[in-house]
Amino acid sequence: MKQFRIVLFVLALVLPVFAAATAQQETSIVAKVTKIEKAAIALQDALPRPLAVGSQIQLGDILSTGKGARLEFEMTDGTKVQLGERSQFVVLEFVMNQNGGNAVMRMIEGAFAVSSGKMMQLADAKMTVQTEAATIGIRGTSFWGGTLDGEFEVALLSGKGIYVENKAGRIELDKIGDGTKILSPDQPPTAPNAWPKAKLDRTAATVRFSN
Repeated sequence: MKQFRIVLFVLALVLPVFAAATAQQETSIVAKVTKIEKAAIALQDALPRPLAVGSQIQLGDILSTGKGARLEFEMTDGTKVQLGERSQFVVLEFVMNQNGGNAVMRMIEGAFAVSSGKMMQLADAKMTVQTEAATIGIRGTSFWGGTLDGEFEVALLSGKGIYVENKAGRIELDKIGDGTKILSPDQPPTAPNAWPKAKLDRTAATVRFSN
């Protein structure tokens, strides 16, 4: 009887901790892979996981694509992110509640496109993508960012608009097809200008799947 009471006591201590750890693990899942072409992995705590359609993406995963690869994943609010070849991308924060939320992502290298989901339909919501050269703020929209001809550029593809800022300045992109160039973190983004169709087609090709 005494041993039985000891077991119950230990369970009473352990089960809440186990439940909390399980809940924490579940809430760390922020997205799932919806489309993939060629090779891509997720790196967490220095341990790589090969990705496939349906794979779960956790907070803090460094997503990395190989040569000629494409990766698309969907956040829990419906936000879609597409990565081009040899790209590295990480979701640093993703919290959504009834009135708003906050999402912070970082593009380490490569090319990407983002189409925001339900979070940015809420009044008190903020979503940003950090890059080495600047931070991009999202307002219910689709946009592209990446390196073209050796320079980091951003273009608005649809929706309300985005802002692009760094310590040197800030600009607003609110016209579809407009883009900006960020030459370095120490120089402000260039004034918005309309990109020709050929240039927009080039950006689309960097994240387009072959089928």
